[in-house]
Amino acid sequence: MKSRMKKLNLKILSIISITLPVLLLMFSSTSYSAERDYVVPMTKAEWISAGKKNYECSLSQTIPFYGEAKFLHKSGHDVVFNLTNKTPMVSDVNVIIQSEPPSWRNDKVFEIGQFVFKQGKSPLSIEAPFASRMFQEVENGMSPLVVYRDLADGRDLISVLLSPINFRESLDDYLECEKTLMDFDIEEIKNLKLYFATNKSILAERSKRDLKNIKRYLAMDPSILQIKIDAHADARGRRRYNDKLSESRSMTVKNFLLKDGVKAEMIYSVSHGKRNPTFTNKTAVGRAKNRRTDVQLLTIAPPTPEEQEAIEKARKEERRRKLFDNSIYKDVPKKPLSKQHPAIVDDKKPLEKKAAESEPIDDEPPAPSFINMDLLVKPNNSTTMD
Repeated sequence: MKSRMKKLNLKILSIISITLPVLLLMFSSTSYSAERDYVVPMTKAEWISAGKKNYECSLSQTIPFYGEAKFLHKSGHDVVFNLTNKTPMVSDVNVIIQSEPPSWRNDKVFEIGQFVFKQGKSPLSIEAPFASRMFQEVENGMSPLVVYRDLADGRDLISVLLSPINFRESLDDYLECEKTLMDFDIEEIKNLKLYFATNKSILAERSKRDLKNIKRYLAMDPSILQIKIDAHADARGRRRYNDKLSESRSMTVKNFLLKDGVKAEMIYSVSHGKRNPTFTNKTAVGRAKNRRTDVQLLTIAPPTPEEQEAIEKARKEERRRKLFDNSIYKDVPKKPLSKQHPAIVDDKKPLEKKAAESEPIDDEPPAPSFINMDLLVKPNNSTTMD
């Protein structure tokens, strides 16, 4: 009898030892986990249409105690959906978006997609085609539901439900705004980068299409006063050749704009050759990015012809200085002039210096008047010449 009771007690203890951790885990998870739902009340649900003609259109809904949901359509882009949380995200988190029917409809819940809510204050951004699907769901009376785990410890489940109520009341204004949007990127057209093939100054078809959009943009933005053209070349080839090549590229762009009806007084072009490269010339990718012409639309007037002449003169002077600094003749000492030198005049100022001040500025450094071979050839004391 005692042995039977002992076996029974051991069996009970073994069952408790197995089930107790599971029970503790269940109670601990239920006691510390919760669901936080952010829902717009029916009486306060509204969608606000806003935007800027030709630039962007939006439909947004404020979610109490959470943030804002917004459908945003910019010129040259597809519709995107942004969900902004007032509390910054401390780390990346996986998100599931579903479409929920109202309680009086028999439609099924289905998953729109899975995404990542990025760390920081950036909104959860959903691009096409998922954003368009969400837009259609709201228009059809469905409620997109955003679900993710809490960022603190991952135990709480966060759900954000959009309301379709009063969506159609603002839809007409939004669609009217969409009709004014352009079919090109507004920001991109203000700072174009046109790329060229090696040793070529011929515009690609994409570049022609972008340049044609400049005139369309000027028609809707009268604040633009200047079209600045900066032409570049890669580092292969001689300097003078690249100067002429970049100048040919800038003239190609300028002539295209003039032919398209852009006013000549708005255009200001500068050719840089292979100077001031933006990318490395040691790789094929870097050289390809340097074979380009930058076209900027600016709200400041271009320099006057006199100012352009002064700018070009200063630019050439700077180039000449740099060339001379890199020259092998930089450290060659000059031969002092004797008192009987014919270049001395009554004012004791050499004519040579006067002539140098009045000479036009050139890209090349002045040629040396002599070459001292003793400075260029290292003497060899072991060898003598007769």
